Amino acid sequence: MSGYVEVGYPIYTGMPLYPGLPEVTLNPREQIAKGDSWNGTVLSIYTHAGTHVDAPCHYVAGAKGIDAIPIADFIYKRPLMLNTFWEPNHMVTIEEIKTLGGNALYQADILFFNTGHWKFRENEFAVYCADFPSVSPEAAEFIRTDLPGVKAVAIDTLSIENMKVGATNGFRTHNAFLNPDRFPQRTLLIYEDYNPQPLLGKTLLSSFTAPLRLRGTDGAVVNIVVEIEN
Repeated sequence: MSGYVEVGYPIYTGMPLYPGLPEVTLNPREQIAKGDSWNGTVLSIYTHAGTHVDAPCHYVAGAKGIDAIPIADFIYKRPLMLNTFWEPNHMVTIEEIKTLGGNALYQADILFFNTGHWKFRENEFAVYCADFPSVSPEAAEFIRTDLPGVKAVAIDTLSIENMKVGATNGFRTHNAFLNPDRFPQRTLLIYEDYNPQPLLGKTLLSSFTAPLRLRGTDGAVVNIVVEIEN
């Protein structure tokens, strides 16, 4: 028997965001309680707020937008959870990935990084925003070049990249996954700010997302669904 769990965070007015991003709002437009014939709501949200996916054009001018990514790239048959250790500003290394993934690493088509940082999101968001773990540039390049089955990566932090380090090296981690020229074999999707808690101790069987096809856009808010063994 298997079942499905959602690992995307809910969207709501005032939800926690990366510092400086515009606030998410859900504004009622029509309301039955006020005499309208139906309920309707206007959503205002940044494309990288909450659980979201990065398209190549997020960091690469002229690259594909979220509407141009084949739907097969959002469907995963061999998900793998990598339970790394938590430490401020820790950057996951190649050796760490190899040790944690073992032989399954070379069969996986999506890697879910569980750094443990998600535990701060609900009640200590100031901690969640600061000094979060990430994936090192070298590890990102290893995934891109040496793990040809991997179509996507997901991390339980606000970014796959240490943003302070990225600002000094041309955002090498994001480019390792997204840039279609630097490593022409393929590009990978990046999911950020997901919730690993429902997956802890579970066997992962499959996963999928279905982002809004925002034409020419750098990413989209998504929900991630994972099939687990009960």
